[in-house]
Amino acid sequence: MNHGEDTSAELWAATWRLAETWQQTPLVQELAATLPRNQPLDKQGDRAVGIPALVHHLTLHAGMMMKPLMYASRIPTLLSQPLTARGMPAVSEDQLHEWLQKAAKLEGAHRVTLGWLRASLAGYPILRAPQLAPGTPLTTEEMTTRYIWSKEEFASGLNKQPAPPAVPGLLGADSKGASDLDQAARDVRRELARSRAWINFNGAVQALDGDTKEALRASRRELTRRLSAESLDDHEPNLALPRAEYRLHTMNDVTGSLTGPARIYAQAFGEVDRLLDLTMGDIFGEILLFGEPWRIPVFNVETPKPGEPIVGFETPPIGTFVTTGQVLWLENEAVADAVRVEVHSMKIDRVEGMRDHFEARVLLNTGEGWPPSTNETTSNDGSR
Repeated sequence: MNHGEDTSAELWAATWRLAETWQQTPLVQELAATLPRNQPLDKQGDRAVGIPALVHHLTLHAGMMMKPLMYASRIPTLLSQPLTARGMPAVSEDQLHEWLQKAAKLEGAHRVTLGWLRASLAGYPILRAPQLAPGTPLTTEEMTTRYIWSKEEFASGLNKQPAPPAVPGLLGADSKGASDLDQAARDVRRELARSRAWINFNGAVQALDGDTKEALRASRRELTRRLSAESLDDHEPNLALPRAEYRLHTMNDVTGSLTGPARIYAQAFGEVDRLLDLTMGDIFGEILLFGEPWRIPVFNVETPKPGEPIVGFETPPIGTFVTTGQVLWLENEAVADAVRVEVHSMKIDRVEGMRDHFEARVLLNTGEGWPPSTNETTSNDGSR
């Protein structure tokens, strides 16, 4: 099963409502107002200054590593990397510190919410997935594109809480806002529990026997050994991105060698994790901080193949106004759902001249689950 095909209209609707509820809180409003994509057109791109310029610079240089709900933990790491820190716009230390403190509250609220949703999985907090071995992309404290599963999360009793604890306080919500936040989170949990990924994982848990559990433990031990600090340093002692790639390759190699019910369990856990990453991580963060997706005119559309919800398309040159990770509506009848940009490149030929080429993941059933778009079309220069 492809996690991109396991998104019901009801799940997308619940995710949208949760984002709208968070958007009513003071913290989200303050942070959203500082982000480069939310600035007036005359203060975007190369004309941005301060925090918007810094976030814009790091987004261009780090791509998918700069996820909106990871800014607090991600930006300090990126600033220590020579390739991303080079040419960084000037921001005072006090200004950056204050902004990162606010971003940390938002990231904390998201981690608690994500952890609370994970805690509804069968067997929690005893999850036997090899992907949760120390040092994998799902557990490392270093650079990773994934929303990690921390030890603190498992020990915090989230499976006993009626709603994500501490979130209203972190976001600055009043008493009514707190009640709305709790209910919106419960609505998302209900729809996740109805997903094929959740149901398949519950079935995989019920199929566990002694031999299967031992196979999963052996796989976790192997990952722990191959992803030890010494092994990572032998592969690459300094650069974060090569280390992240090594973690992912090693995890996939070890889990891919499993067979029988152990393989089914590991695969089922992987689908649950990726479904959460997509819906309640990447897309939730985009809608939360940037609001309704833009509509853009496109041409040369390569429609998705069955089982591969990836669409290719081109636009006139639009520079930095569309970035990787961004959610869009396409003005094309062949793609009724929103898409998330995953690849951006330039093309030049003598017939069509210069244009931007994109590959994007189709967010299946958003066309039915999300409200109709009210945004005006983005023009060639990024204006609306």
